[in-house]
Amino acid sequence: MKIIKKEGPILVATIEGFDGEITFGIHGGIRQFYQDKYGRTYEGPEYPATLDHIIAGVAG
Repeated sequence: MKIIKKEGPILVATIEGFDGEITFGIHGGIRQFYQDKYGRTYEGPEYPATLDHIIAGVAG
């Protein structure tokens, strides 16, 4: 697996043997948490967080 950090909180992963990429980022509540707690703002597009992909994999 190869993970490349893009702009801001965006990560793109490629998995050997699989086509395409998986894009990770932040969205809704996570974005709001970092804005409220640390004063960080991010105006880019929303993507599923790493945890979202883990939960989807476990849940099936």
